[in-house]
Amino acid sequence: MARISATAGVVVLGNAYDYVNRTRPRTVRRFAGRRQAQQAREAAEQRLRSIVRAYDAVPSLTFRLLTLEDVCTGGGGWTFTADNEYKVSCTLYVTAYYSAQGDVGDVLDEILNAGDQPGSPIPFRHTTTPLKGAREAGQLVAGGQTLSWDSPHCAIEEPRPCTRQQSDPPVYRCLREPEGMTVATIRQTDDTVLQLGLNPVQYFRISRHGQTLQS
Repeated sequence: MARISATAGVVVLGNAYDYVNRTRPRTVRRFAGRRQAQQAREAAEQRLRSIVRAYDAVPSLTFRLLTLEDVCTGGGGWTFTADNEYKVSCTLYVTAYYSAQGDVGDVLDEILNAGDQPGSPIPFRHTTTPLKGAREAGQLVAGGQTLSWDSPHCAIEEPRPCTRQQSDPPVYRCLREPEGMTVATIRQTDDTVLQLGLNPVQYFRISRHGQTLQS
Protein backbone atom coordinates (compact mmCIF):
# COMPACT_ATOMS: atom_id res chain seq x y z
CA MET A 1 0.00 0.00 0.00
CA ALA A 2 2.83 2.38 0.84
CA ARG A 3 4.37 1.78 -2.57
CA ILE A 4 1.03 2.42 -4.30
CA SER A 5 0.55 5.64 -2.30
CA ALA A 6 4.04 6.82 -3.22
CA THR A 7 3.39 6.14 -6.92
CA ALA A 8 0.09 7.98 -6.76
CA GLY A 9 1.85 10.90 -5.11
CA VAL A 10 4.40 11.07 -7.93
CA VAL A 11 1.61 11.09 -10.51
CA VAL A 12 -0.24 13.88 -8.70
CA LEU A 13 2.92 15.96 -8.39
CA GLY A 14 3.75 15.27 -12.03
CA ASN A 15 0.32 16.41 -13.16
CA ALA A 16 0.65 19.56 -11.06
CA TYR A 17 4.08 20.25 -12.57
CA ASP A 18 2.69 19.67 -16.04
CA TYR A 19 -0.16 22.12 -15.40
CA VAL A 20 2.17 24.83 -14.13
CA ASN A 21 4.96 24.45 -16.71
CA ARG A 22 3.30 23.45 -19.96
CA THR A 23 2.82 26.36 -22.35
CA ARG A 24 -0.84 27.34 -22.60
CA PRO A 25 -2.53 27.25 -26.04
CA ARG A 26 -3.27 30.99 -25.94
CA THR A 27 0.43 31.66 -25.24
CA VAL A 28 1.43 29.50 -28.21
CA ARG A 29 -1.01 31.45 -30.41
CA ARG A 30 0.30 34.79 -29.16
CA PHE A 31 3.95 33.95 -29.89
CA ALA A 32 3.16 32.25 -33.21
CA GLY A 33 1.30 35.34 -34.36
CA ARG A 34 4.09 37.78 -33.62
CA ARG A 35 5.71 39.63 -36.51
CA GLN A 36 9.05 37.94 -35.86
CA ALA A 37 7.46 34.50 -36.16
CA GLN A 38 5.55 35.51 -39.29
CA GLN A 39 8.71 36.79 -40.98
CA ALA A 40 10.57 33.57 -40.12
CA ARG A 41 7.60 31.53 -41.37
CA GLU A 42 7.50 33.36 -44.71
CA ALA A 43 11.27 33.09 -45.19
CA ALA A 44 11.32 29.35 -44.43
CA GLU A 45 8.38 28.64 -46.71
CA GLN A 46 9.89 30.67 -49.54
CA ARG A 47 13.16 28.77 -49.21
CA LEU A 48 11.43 25.38 -49.32
CA ARG A 49 9.24 26.39 -52.26
CA SER A 50 12.33 27.54 -54.18
CA ILE A 51 13.73 24.01 -53.88
CA VAL A 52 10.45 22.59 -55.20
CA ARG A 53 10.61 24.99 -58.18
CA ALA A 54 14.22 23.99 -58.92
CA TYR A 55 13.10 20.41 -59.59
CA ASP A 56 10.20 21.63 -61.69
CA ALA A 57 12.76 23.30 -63.98
CA VAL A 58 14.27 19.88 -64.81
CA PRO A 59 13.06 19.16 -68.38
CA SER A 60 11.68 15.66 -67.74
CA LEU A 61 9.89 16.57 -64.49
CA THR A 62 6.44 18.09 -64.18
CA PHE A 63 5.34 19.46 -60.82
CA ARG A 64 2.01 17.95 -59.77
CA LEU A 65 1.38 18.35 -56.05
CA LEU A 66 2.72 20.08 -52.95
CA THR A 67 1.76 19.33 -49.37
CA LEU A 68 2.62 21.73 -46.56
CA GLU A 69 2.02 21.43 -42.84
CA ASP A 70 2.90 24.30 -40.50
CA VAL A 71 2.71 23.43 -36.80
CA CYS A 72 3.36 25.53 -33.70
CA THR A 73 3.37 23.71 -30.37
CA GLY A 74 3.96 24.49 -26.73
CA GLY A 75 6.69 22.82 -24.70
CA GLY A 76 7.07 21.92 -21.07
CA GLY A 77 5.47 19.15 -19.11
CA TRP A 78 6.95 16.36 -17.04
CA THR A 79 6.68 13.25 -19.20
CA PHE A 80 9.74 11.60 -20.70
CA THR A 81 8.53 12.44 -24.22
CA ALA A 82 7.94 16.14 -23.56
CA ASP A 83 10.54 18.74 -24.50
CA ASN A 84 11.14 20.94 -21.47
CA GLU A 85 13.66 23.15 -23.23
CA TYR A 86 11.26 25.33 -25.21
CA LYS A 87 8.19 27.44 -24.62
CA VAL A 88 6.99 27.60 -28.23
CA SER A 89 8.29 25.83 -31.36
CA CYS A 90 7.12 26.19 -34.98
CA THR A 91 8.03 23.74 -37.75
CA LEU A 92 7.32 23.48 -41.49
CA TYR A 93 6.91 20.15 -43.30
CA VAL A 94 6.94 20.18 -47.12
CA THR A 95 6.68 17.34 -49.64
CA ALA A 96 6.40 17.71 -53.42
CA TYR A 97 5.31 15.25 -56.10
CA TYR A 98 6.28 15.20 -59.77
CA SER A 99 5.58 13.07 -62.80
CA ALA A 100 7.98 12.02 -65.53
CA GLN A 101 7.82 10.20 -68.82
CA GLY A 102 10.45 7.87 -70.19
CA ASP A 103 13.29 6.00 -68.56
CA VAL A 104 13.99 6.76 -64.89
CA GLY A 105 17.73 6.64 -65.52
CA ASP A 106 17.45 9.48 -68.03
CA VAL A 107 15.35 11.49 -65.58
CA LEU A 108 17.91 11.01 -62.80
CA ASP A 109 20.70 12.10 -65.13
CA GLU A 110 18.83 15.33 -65.84
CA ILE A 111 18.34 15.91 -62.10
CA LEU A 112 22.07 15.45 -61.53
CA ASN A 113 22.79 17.85 -64.39
CA ALA A 114 20.64 20.44 -62.64
CA GLY A 115 22.42 19.78 -59.36
CA ASP A 116 25.79 20.28 -61.06
CA GLN A 117 24.91 23.91 -61.78
CA PRO A 118 26.55 26.46 -59.44
CA GLY A 119 24.21 27.62 -56.71
CA SER A 120 21.62 24.92 -57.36
CA PRO A 121 19.55 23.90 -54.29
CA ILE A 122 19.51 20.34 -55.67
CA PRO A 123 22.14 18.38 -53.69
CA PHE A 124 22.41 15.44 -56.13
CA ARG A 125 25.45 15.76 -58.40
CA HIS A 126 27.37 13.51 -60.76
CA THR A 127 30.53 13.84 -58.65
CA THR A 128 28.92 12.86 -55.34
CA THR A 129 25.76 10.85 -56.07
CA PRO A 130 26.22 7.14 -56.75
CA LEU A 131 23.48 5.97 -59.09
CA LYS A 132 24.56 2.33 -59.06
CA GLY A 133 21.81 0.46 -57.30
CA ALA A 134 19.78 3.62 -56.66
CA ARG A 135 17.53 3.00 -59.63
CA GLU A 136 16.35 -0.32 -58.25
CA ALA A 137 16.18 0.97 -54.68
CA GLY A 138 14.05 3.89 -55.80
CA GLN A 139 15.64 6.53 -53.60
CA LEU A 140 18.40 9.13 -53.31
CA VAL A 141 19.25 10.95 -50.08
CA ALA A 142 21.52 13.99 -49.65
CA GLY A 143 21.56 17.47 -48.17
CA GLY A 144 18.35 17.16 -46.19
CA GLN A 145 16.41 15.98 -49.23
CA THR A 146 15.00 12.55 -50.08
CA LEU A 147 14.06 11.86 -53.70
CA SER A 148 11.98 8.71 -54.20
CA TRP A 149 10.28 7.29 -57.25
CA ASP A 150 8.15 4.35 -58.35
CA SER A 151 10.27 1.23 -58.57
CA PRO A 152 9.69 -2.53 -58.69
CA HIS A 153 10.28 -2.66 -54.92
CA CYS A 154 8.44 0.48 -53.84
CA ALA A 155 5.52 2.57 -55.07
CA ILE A 156 5.00 6.17 -54.01
CA GLU A 157 2.12 6.37 -51.55
CA GLU A 158 -0.58 8.99 -51.14
CA PRO A 159 0.31 11.97 -48.91
CA ARG A 160 -0.59 11.57 -45.29
CA PRO A 161 -3.76 13.45 -44.33
CA CYS A 162 -3.64 16.66 -42.31
CA THR A 163 -3.19 15.90 -38.62
CA ARG A 164 -6.08 18.22 -37.79
CA GLN A 165 -9.42 18.59 -39.52
CA GLN A 166 -9.20 22.35 -40.00
CA SER A 167 -6.42 24.88 -40.52
CA ASP A 168 -6.07 27.31 -37.65
CA PRO A 169 -3.27 29.78 -38.45
CA PRO A 170 -0.90 30.82 -37.04
CA VAL A 171 -0.93 27.73 -34.79
CA TYR A 172 -1.72 25.18 -37.48
CA ARG A 173 -1.89 25.31 -41.27
CA CYS A 174 -2.21 22.45 -43.74
CA LEU A 175 -2.20 22.93 -47.52
CA ARG A 176 -2.47 20.67 -50.53
CA GLU A 177 -1.76 22.40 -53.86
CA PRO A 178 -3.65 21.85 -56.04
CA GLU A 179 -6.45 20.76 -53.75
CA GLY A 180 -7.92 17.39 -54.67
CA MET A 181 -4.84 16.13 -56.53
CA THR A 182 -3.77 12.58 -55.66
CA VAL A 183 -0.85 10.30 -56.45
CA ALA A 184 -3.26 7.97 -58.22
CA THR A 185 -4.25 10.79 -60.57
CA ILE A 186 -0.60 11.64 -61.22
CA ARG A 187 0.17 8.01 -62.00
CA GLN A 188 -2.57 7.94 -64.63
CA THR A 189 -0.94 10.90 -66.40
CA ASP A 190 2.69 9.83 -66.78
CA ASP A 191 4.92 6.80 -66.46
CA THR A 192 6.60 7.56 -63.13
CA VAL A 193 5.74 9.40 -59.91
CA LEU A 194 8.58 11.03 -57.97
CA GLN A 195 8.36 12.31 -54.42
CA LEU A 196 10.64 14.98 -52.97
CA GLY A 197 10.73 14.94 -49.18
CA LEU A 198 12.40 17.93 -47.50
CA ASN A 199 13.67 17.75 -43.96
CA PRO A 200 11.37 19.58 -41.52
CA VAL A 201 12.46 23.16 -40.84
CA GLN A 202 12.09 24.49 -37.31
CA TYR A 203 11.85 28.14 -38.25
CA PHE A 204 10.89 29.72 -34.92
CA ARG A 205 11.52 28.74 -31.31
CA ILE A 206 11.24 30.45 -27.94
CA SER A 207 13.29 28.79 -25.21
CA ARG A 208 12.06 28.38 -21.65
CA HIS A 209 14.36 31.29 -20.79
CA GLY A 210 12.90 33.58 -23.45
CA GLN A 211 15.65 33.23 -26.05
CA THR A 212 14.49 33.30 -29.68
CA LEU A 213 15.83 30.95 -32.32
CA GLN A 214 15.11 31.45 -36.02
CA SER A 215 16.17 29.27 -38.96
